Amino acid sequence: MRGEGRIGAYVRELGEQQFESSDLIHARQQERLRAILVHAAEHSSYYSRLLPAPARITASTIDQLPLLSKQELQSQLAQLQARPLPFRVTRKTTGGSTGQAVTVVKDRDALAREMAVTQLAYGWFGVRPGDRSARFWGSPPTFLRRIRAAAVRLAVRRVNFSAFAFNEQDLEAYWQRCLAYRPVFFYGYVSMLETFAEFVRRRGYDGRRLGLRSIVTTSEILGAPQRRLLEEVFGARVQNEYGCGEVGAIAYECERGSLHTMVENLFVELIKDDGQPAGPGESGEVVVTDLNNRATPLIRYRVGDYATWGAACDCRRNWPTFERVWGREYDFVLGPDGRRYHGEFFMYIFEDLRDDSMDIRQFQVVQTDAHTLVVSLVLADASGRSARAVRREFEQRLPGMRVEIKTVESIPRANSGKLRVIQNEWVTPKRTTPSVGQAAVAG
Repeated sequence: MRGEGRIGAYVRELGEQQFESSDLIHARQQERLRAILVHAAEHSSYYSRLLPAPARITASTIDQLPLLSKQELQSQLAQLQARPLPFRVTRKTTGGSTGQAVTVVKDRDALAREMAVTQLAYGWFGVRPGDRSARFWGSPPTFLRRIRAAAVRLAVRRVNFSAFAFNEQDLEAYWQRCLAYRPVFFYGYVSMLETFAEFVRRRGYDGRRLGLRSIVTTSEILGAPQRRLLEEVFGARVQNEYGCGEVGAIAYECERGSLHTMVENLFVELIKDDGQPAGPGESGEVVVTDLNNRATPLIRYRVGDYATWGAACDCRRNWPTFERVWGREYDFVLGPDGRRYHGEFFMYIFEDLRDDSMDIRQFQVVQTDAHTLVVSLVLADASGRSARAVRREFEQRLPGMRVEIKTVESIPRANSGKLRVIQNEWVTPKRTTPSVGQAAVAG
């Protein structure tokens, strides 16, 4: 009904393409890249000013274009959009991790292709279209969107658990709902899935009773401790998803643990601070070009993350891989000596503390100036022992930083429902390559 009926055909097509030779995959991507550049030159006033005449465009023409920021997408949306727009389009608005609303218009065929790579990747872990799922997510902000979300849940056989209703009573209700509904897989924010797994383990429930095939994590940093917790509690493999709302999935983890880029939908670049492409072992900013969206061509769009290219995977899929995906600027703490500490660095601190019997339910680390960290803690321990241990560990591992401890009842989530574990409210420093606590989003 929405005009996305070719999803199944695209999944079958992708199933064959994933095992083709690298040369054939690259040649097809270059052909589609040239096609979207020509379309943008002919139909977008924004790109018609930047691109040469269509007859002179090649795939390498993309190197001549500037990078497109989220701010420019917001302010130049009307100019970026194609004229005339395709007949059937959907407006996608995402708040992103910063809460900065970004809107893009997508044609229905592009959405079908976006959903097709998701179905294909889920299939790597034994999940099939129509399998029941439980989604750990934020709640739609308006009544109309909630109605639409309810219709989607019915269509795709999904139950939703809200990030804004997550106390002990809510978690018990979600557990009982899972027992009755028997979802085949979980999908959602890392922080929500981690909290639910900790609840199941704390109550002594057997998470393996659910019979999950996989747990798909997204939108937040997935560290090794979270992965281990989820797999131990529920007895299912974790599959990490990396993407953004504007272009959909950028990469999916395969059954061998590699994070494959979705090259049939996107042209992905890693750009160093000097503007040059990142080579093997070098980190670069993730820049994507949507090869399918004819409604709003997004060319060289800055996602805001950093990544490092990976090696070929022995799963035989010839889609390029990321070795690591780094967090955004505000996901780092900058030490007085210039070292940068990624979110997973702090996760390991708290994992060690929990191993030492410190009952820390949640945490959040906020850098307020060059020398100050404010650490908010949700504790089961009222004696102050856990808070003192946190201060001691932070002062030992982050020399020169002043640590303020706050014990709170709960840590507020962003409007999207995401939990920003690390916040840098200080002036964003000049971008450099991460040097401490280098953590892969794929875990």
